[in-house]
Amino acid sequence: MEFSRHISRRLHEEHQATLALWGRLEASLAAGRLDTALVKNAAAALADEIDRHFRFEEETLFPRLAAGGEGDIVELLCEEHAAIRAAGARFIEIAGDDPPHAQLRPLVLELAERLVAHVQKEEMALLPALEDLLDEDTDRELQLAYAS
Repeated sequence: MEFSRHISRRLHEEHQATLALWGRLEASLAAGRLDTALVKNAAAALADEIDRHFRFEEETLFPRLAAGGEGDIVELLCEEHAAIRAAGARFIEIAGDDPPHAQLRPLVLELAERLVAHVQKEEMALLPALEDLLDEDTDRELQLAYAS
């Protein structure tokens, strides 16, 4: 889907980057090798996503969506954020310790599955809802707020 709103395009680009990174990490583990640099990169990217991306959605976008009648999807996405935060905190904590493959593998697989499903929901529900809900001025304000 093509997005006309700046904030939708920005979130879409971040979703694509997340999927690509976790796909590479999952493929690395499936091949039986543990790429330490890739693990550390994934941990840093996830920490940023949880802090910046999730927080922006929860504090800025979700209230607008709920007010616009999209409360059900907001509730579901918040639940998914909580589950990803919990698994992500465990992953981030052990990723810096050069953990053994056997310890890291289940967390990577869990997070990859959760992130893919979450991104799909946001791509199919959140971003199209934003396209319908936002006007140009609000979109511009949100883009500036997210960039700062």
